[in-house]
Amino acid sequence: MIKKLKDFWKWLWQSESIWSYLVFLILVFILVKFIFLPGLGLIFGTSLPMAIVESSSMEHYSLRYCTTYDSQNLECLKKSQDYEICGKKFDNFKSLNQQEYWEACGGWYEAKVNITQEQFSDFPLNNGFRKGDLMIIFGKKSSELKIGDVLIFNAGKTTPLIHRVISLEPLQTKGDHNSDQLNKDNNAFRLDETNISQDRIIGVAKVRIPYIGWVKLFFVELIKKIF
Repeated sequence: MIKKLKDFWKWLWQSESIWSYLVFLILVFILVKFIFLPGLGLIFGTSLPMAIVESSSMEHYSLRYCTTYDSQNLECLKKSQDYEICGKKFDNFKSLNQQEYWEACGGWYEAKVNITQEQFSDFPLNNGFRKGDLMIIFGKKSSELKIGDVLIFNAGKTTPLIHRVISLEPLQTKGDHNSDQLNKDNNAFRLDETNISQDRIIGVAKVRIPYIGWVKLFFVELIKKIF
């Protein structure tokens, strides 16, 4: 048995066969999926210790927005020629610094939830983050949350949402890029972030690793286009 294991290990690491590469990838997947991630989850106190950002709802950039939407397949068919963030239009793509972001988006926070620019500047991840970033998640109870935390929570039919906490009673969030909060009447997914219960909370994003999530997203989006 030991000799067979040694031969297998030698074949796995030294063989140039396509099969050795495939077996190696399968073993890595099994190790990460069933050993590394569950172990990390136990340490961090959450069922999802790492999450890839799959939308642009937390970006501090002006982006093209969807003008034609397929409500049946829940996908955007056509995007605008101009760009926007928090409902404010731009002629081109623009990365906003903190002052520019507040000029475009701060009115909502000040009017709706009484959050000031000074408070926002002290929030974690106050420059937002981008689609494709990998976020490290730590478990939190609703009683431990603070205004400004970046919360990841179950949102129903879609993948979990990762938005910023803007109210504690009731627990509410908002995407930094979005012009308003999501509720059941203003989005095709009928998502609601205006009253989040404890059982929907997964954890709080504490660390951002830029772009690395695109390794997975590239293949996911490629498969969607093919099928």
